[in-house]
Amino acid sequence: MDKFRQAHPNSQGRLGQLIKEQIAQPRTTTRVRRALEEASPYLLPGKFPHRPRNPHGVGNLLKQHGLPVLSARNTAMIEAVTTLPPIVVADLFDLHPSTAEAWARYANDSWTHYLAARA
Repeated sequence: MDKFRQAHPNSQGRLGQLIKEQIAQPRTTTRVRRALEEASPYLLPGKFPHRPRNPHGVGNLLKQHGLPVLSARNTAMIEAVTTLPPIVVADLFDLHPSTAEAWARYANDSWTHYLAARA
């Protein structure tokens, strides 16, 4: 996470500002939602009431504001699999268990493979 902060020092401020703006005044084009005047349970509501926004649209929005989507996703995934069991991560992010296991192997902070290769 520190490498991310060093590479993108202003991203947390920009992301935080975008989140605050979205919470304060969500932008939506749906007439149904305006008619209902109900608050959506989602941080980023979609065009239809009570539906989240499309993940690709959220990714495009973040890219427009200069936020690194892929590196942030990878950092979050590595952080998740190092703090939680892979099966919990699989259930939490709706991943196949073998995908979560692969992320856990990728995030392994053990130096045994490196040391064995050096010997």
